Amino acid sequence: MSAPLGSALAQRVVDRISPTLHHNVNVMDAAGLIIASRDASRIGTLHAGAREAAATGKPVVIRPSAERDGMRAGVNCPIEVDGAVVGVVGLTGAPDVVMPLADVVVLTIRLLLERDREMDSTALREARDRELLARLINGGSPSASLEQELAAGSPALPGPWRLAAVLDRTAAGPPAHRLPVRSGPVGDLVSRSGRYRSASFQGALWILLPAHDAGALSTAASDSGSVLLLGDACTGTESLQSAARSLGFLVARPEILPTTSAVLHLRELSAELAVACMPRETAGHLASRIADLTDTQRTTLSAFLDAGGSFSEVSRVLYAHRNTVIQRLDRIAEVTQLNPRNAHQALTLRLGLVAARV
Repeated sequence: MSAPLGSALAQRVVDRISPTLHHNVNVMDAAGLIIASRDASRIGTLHAGAREAAATGKPVVIRPSAERDGMRAGVNCPIEVDGAVVGVVGLTGAPDVVMPLADVVVLTIRLLLERDREMDSTALREARDRELLARLINGGSPSASLEQELAAGSPALPGPWRLAAVLDRTAAGPPAHRLPVRSGPVGDLVSRSGRYRSASFQGALWILLPAHDAGALSTAASDSGSVLLLGDACTGTESLQSAARSLGFLVARPEILPTTSAVLHLRELSAELAVACMPRETAGHLASRIADLTDTQRTTLSAFLDAGGSFSEVSRVLYAHRNTVIQRLDRIAEVTQLNPRNAHQALTLRLGLVAARV
């Protein structure tokens, strides 16, 4: 499809090049009407030579001896895009002198038209990706149509899939007020790879990718100040929508995410997801259960829960003697009235640690 030639772009070119030329420049549309000119009084008038050039697709040369009907000596060169004439460039002066200049102007306009068309195409693709991902995360897309859209889009993603969300560690404020993540190693990778469907909204850069293709994203996130939330591999659209909703809850509460890693897997964030989904009053009650613990006790409790109750592993991680770890756990149970060695009570303590990150 031929790109349209607008008067604004044409006049921008004329205004930019006119100071460097000693010749009048006109730009005409495909009908031969002057839409941009160094001489403003000529805009809107018909140029017969340009009309002929547009109709034949060949340059029209006007010699001094053939000047007529307001046409002065010069050349009129058609502007072709995708095999169709979209306009004509006219330069006044000795034809042998201005023909090379007209060729340069024609090339300039063609390049600008191609750039604008490419930008329009990019904007359209980004809008489609944004709409698709927003429906996916907000649960507004039937599974059947979603699968068709993913398989037929650009790039095609027939599945299995994985959804990721990238957050800026330094951003502050509610998600709706945080700037979208587009810069840095992750944003650069997404922009140039062409393998992902992505969009920035709700304070995160959302990325839909083939399930097996998460390695490059993880590496890029590790080299940046961002945190990558990586969903599980999904073989069906229902599981993909479920993962999307879970990631949405976490993106809305980034303050509860652990700060120990740049790459966080959804399967390892069950406690964080539970706190993100519960009312803030409930989360506040859980946080109050550990409010009287010291920083050292909290560190010990977190290490013990992460180690699955292994005293030797906690001792290794904290560089603390086994007996010291046992004494701290006993004191934690005394202060909180919850025993970290009891699986059910340990879950409450885990949720309390997460809720206390706020």
